[in-house]
This record gives sequence, C-alpha cells and structure tokens, in this order.
Amino acid sequence: MLRKYEGELNFATDAWTSPNHKAYVAVTVHLEHDGVPITMLLDVVEVAESHTGVNLAVVFADILREYGISDKILSVTCDNASNNDVMIEELAKRLPDFSVVNHTRCFLHVTNLVAKSIVRQFDVKKADADAQLDAAEAELHDIAAGLELEEALAAAERSNEQGEMEGGDEDNDDGWVDEVVLLSDEERKTLETSIRPVKLVLAKLRKIAFKIIHSSTLLGPAWKRCLEDLDMSVRLMPRDVTTRWNSTFDMLSFAVDYRKAIDELTGDRKNELRKFELSEREWTIAEQLCKVLSILKDATLFFSRGTPNLATVIPAMDYIDTQLTNHAHDRSLAPSIRAALGIGKKTLNQYYELTDSSEVYRIAMILHPRHKLSYFMTAGWKQEWIDTAEELLRAEFDRSYRQEDMTDDEEVGAGLSSCATNPSSRTRNVFDNLPSLSAPSRKELRDEVDRYLSTDPEKVDNVLLWWFEHRAVYPCLSRMALDYLTIPATSVDVERVFSRSHLILSHVRNRLSAQSTRALLCVGNWSLLGLVKDSDVSAVSSMPDVDGDEDIELDDGWDSILL
Repeated sequence: MLRKYEGELNFATDAWTSPNHKAYVAVTVHLEHDGVPITMLLDVVEVAESHTGVNLAVVFADILREYGISDKILSVTCDNASNNDVMIEELAKRLPDFSVVNHTRCFLHVTNLVAKSIVRQFDVKKADADAQLDAAEAELHDIAAGLELEEALAAAERSNEQGEMEGGDEDNDDGWVDEVVLLSDEERKTLETSIRPVKLVLAKLRKIAFKIIHSSTLLGPAWKRCLEDLDMSVRLMPRDVTTRWNSTFDMLSFAVDYRKAIDELTGDRKNELRKFELSEREWTIAEQLCKVLSILKDATLFFSRGTPNLATVIPAMDYIDTQLTNHAHDRSLAPSIRAALGIGKKTLNQYYELTDSSEVYRIAMILHPRHKLSYFMTAGWKQEWIDTAEELLRAEFDRSYRQEDMTDDEEVGAGLSSCATNPSSRTRNVFDNLPSLSAPSRKELRDEVDRYLSTDPEKVDNVLLWWFEHRAVYPCLSRMALDYLTIPATSVDVERVFSRSHLILSHVRNRLSAQSTRALLCVGNWSLLGLVKDSDVSAVSSMPDVDGDEDIELDDGWDSILL
C-alpha cells in the first residue's frame, strides 16, 4: 500500500521508556486517500542504546528501508530535543530523497516550552541556610515551607492511581532554554523581585489544595459543607504539578471559579488556614495569570485534536506572539505577570525563527486556499519575504511535481487532423482526440501555480477534500498540496501510541518482550484501519495461549516486514 502510494509520505517520531524499563522509538506515517487523512503506526522498535541523533537516524532509516519507502519521504515531525536536530541532519545524509529543509518541529512541544518559560518563573526555590531574606522573601518561604515534600507525596499518589510510571504525563522539557540565564545580574534581580507576588499566590493555592485533599476528617468535610452551602458542585480542588504547566492552569481556573468557597474555607478560623487566605490583589493576580495561560491552554487543546494541519502553525504562532506582546504591555496587568510574559515571548521567537530554516511551513501556507499569499501580506511580511516564499513553492513544484513527460511537439490534438480530414476512417473516434477532453498541455501544466495564485483566497473547511475535488483543475499542483498538507504539525499521534502502551505495559503486566510489544501495538493499530485480514485473525485466535504471564522470545527476524 505505502510503496504504491502515488504521493510522498510524511512521518512523525518520538521516544518512550516503558514501565519495564525498555526504551522504544515509534514512527507514524501520514498520507491521504480521496481527500481523507490517514495516520498509521509504522513501527515501534526497541532501541537499547543511547538515543543519540546518529543512533536515532540509523533506526529511522532502517525502518523506512524495511518497508521499501525510503525514497518516498517528504517530512519528519519530531520534538525540539537537540538529538532530534542531529537525527534530521544524519537522515539527510543517509536518505538521498530527504532534506533538512523539510524538518517539522512539533508545535505542541513549542507551546509547552513557551508555557514552561512563563510558569517556571514562579517556582519557589529553596533558600540557602545562611541567606539573608527580606520580609517579603521570608513570608514567601514561610508559606511555601514543605512544598517539595508535598509534591513528592502527590507524585507517588498519582503513580499509584494511574498504575504507570511517574513521568508518563510530564511535560517534555527537551529543547527548553532558560532565557533568564541570558539576563544581566541586575535584570535577574529586578525580575525576581517583580514576580514574587505571583509565587506567593501559587504557593497559597497549592497549600490549600493539598490540605483539603489530605485532611479527610476535618478540611475535607468542611470543604464539602462550604460547597453545599454555596450551592456549588462538589469537587476537590486540583493541586498543580511542577512538571506539568497545564495543571497550574487547571488549579488557577478552578480557584477562580470556586473563589467564594476558598474564601469561606480559609476565612474560618477553625480551619487554621488564615495564613493562606488570598487578598483582593492576590485574587486579581490569579485571575490575570489564568487569563494569560488560557491562550496556551487553548492552543494545546486545539493542536491535540486529530492530526493538526501544518498550515495552521504560522497563524497560531503569530496569534500567540501578538497576545503575549499585548499582555506584556498592558499596564493593568500585574508587573510580575508582564515580566514573565516577556520571558515566554523570547522562547516563542526562538522557535519562530527556526521555521525560516524549514521550507515546508511556507509552502503549506501558500497551498492552503484560505491563505495563498494573502496571509503574509495581511500579517505585514516584507515583500522580499513573500517573494522568497513564492519562489520556494515554484522551485519545489518545478523540481518534483511538474510533469515533464510531454515535449513541445506532443501538444494535445496533434493527431486530430487525420481523423478530421478523412471522415471515412473509423479506426478512431473523433472524441478521443478532442482538445477540450484531452490531457493538458505542457504549457498549461506549467501555468498551474500562476492560475492558482491568481484567484482570490476562499473559505475552506476541509483543505484535503478541496484539493482532491480540484484535481482536474490542478492535476500536478493538487498532488503537491495533498503531500504538504498531510504533514503533521505535531507528534501527538506518536504520543497516543505511547498512551495506549500504558494499557499493555502496566506495572502489573510488565513482562512482555520488546517483540511482543511491537507486534501488539502495530497489529492493533493496523486492525483498526482495516488492514488485517479476518482469516489471519482467525488463524491466530486458534493458536494455543501462552501459559501464565510469561512471554516467549522468538528468533531475531521473525517479525521482519515481508514485501
């Protein structure tokens, strides 16, 4: 199926360590059929050696060669870890049909790094024993006392509840650069002073959440009574996790919605929570930070749906950049939040600049009928940048997609005269050579890009279906568009594979071999796509079960892909 696919193929990859301490690399392949996107798990292999960029490239290239599709690669989507940058460079050396300019960076990972840059500014670092603290700093450390221990306890509880290794849901920090280290000593001191109020707010909310959860006989019942008295839904307050910025947003969002209940609980002297009571100003800070983080939360949810389209990345980055800029200059916001947003904006700009080294983003944007070149103009791009983007599209079209199997002498209708001048000849039907029904000429093919760009942008809900339905109008350009618009903007499909892996490789069932894990995940995915024959399923189901919870190591090569 993949070898016969008429277009180019796109891939996404990521690494994962299972609960039974085996290191895996998974690869998904992305294509389309009749305008419908298809995502398929290509392979999951154990890589029992250091995940250097070179080693990852060797594994990736071997997978493609085993399937016989190493000459059909267009783009690879992966996170921003430095070893992936090396992997991309090595792949270009090992696969002649792949180029580093077709590297796609997982946008969900970029969003995560931007959020991390903002939220991490509010972490409370443990003070040195001999440090001289001013009154405000002393208050902060008094409120935050024991947070590290509480975090460790909460992590252990999550691990037991989820039945998986702690860290499975943690944010991926690979590629994150602490922008604060680039500041001068004076700038760092100013930043630290300005963000202290937010640190205090988050420390108080974390303490309140932890105490409600872990006081089942006093605060738990008191919290429930507060909610019932206020006619609010009975819910436990979520405590955020320092390794997951999303949880910080969730805690803030809950706190803002349940402010009345939190105020009532902390205001009751019997509950001994008065030191964690939030002032009016602190509630304002909580609301403002929640509003700012909601931008990144919405981006995370949007790009977690299905398989996000690559043409959405640049508009999304522009929107986030605009929002961060506007908020950073909004003097109605707390200075602490504005300062942190400045750090987050630097992280976003770092990855925005990296899109310039990849051609696929701009080409995909132009090939989206809703954008074409108009988006760049509206966004205020310099004309030379717009011209460069158009040149990239035209060069790739001429190089890889424009049909060249027609010579100038082979214009359609060349053989029409003999039939037209000799009506008695019935060896051919005159309509076989009717120019309007024949294949387009070479000149017409050459003008496909011109014709496409000369028309106005139009609202398109399903871009792949639009191009599929316009194949007759743009026979070559449609193929190019379908290839570029099936490039995944994120590696979320690979992460979904690993999420399913937790169900197979739990703490209880952790003795499966790498071979069995590969077979279960791949065949399971292929069967959902209807790629496994019923006869094969019947044959396997009739085989004897393996005794107990044991697994059998089979000879190397038993699971090789047969072409």
